[in-house]
Amino acid sequence: MAFLAILVSLALGWAVWRGKLQKQQLLPILLGLAGAFLAARGSLLIGMPAIVIAVIWYRGLTLRLFGSRTKQGKASDIDDARFLLGVSRFDNAERIRERHRILIAQNHPDTGGSAERAAALNKARDLLLDDLNNKRL
Repeated sequence: MAFLAILVSLALGWAVWRGKLQKQQLLPILLGLAGAFLAARGSLLIGMPAIVIAVIWYRGLTLRLFGSRTKQGKASDIDDARFLLGVSRFDNAERIRERHRILIAQNHPDTGGSAERAAALNKARDLLLDDLNNKRL
């Protein structure tokens, strides 16, 4: 049991260090884990309400910290960037760079294109490459 507690502590510490969790989110997670432990040991009257409270607390805290549309907004930005560059979600980084090179050559301000379009292409490329790098981690 002590080994499991050490593993959970290391996992939570790693998640906070990597930025996957905020420090404020640790208390509801620990309450939920304690509730699960108590429920597994036979104390359902204490364990189950602790789990319910932890879930509600964590969900409300997450909405306050990150907003309700964070994931949806990021996903739609990535879809817009893919559409702008003409790549699919299955394309790799080299294909994204290749499409960016072709489109930036056509739309660069020095060749008669607009600065806004070139900036949008650069932003789309950066967003897609960052998304690919985050998926690898």
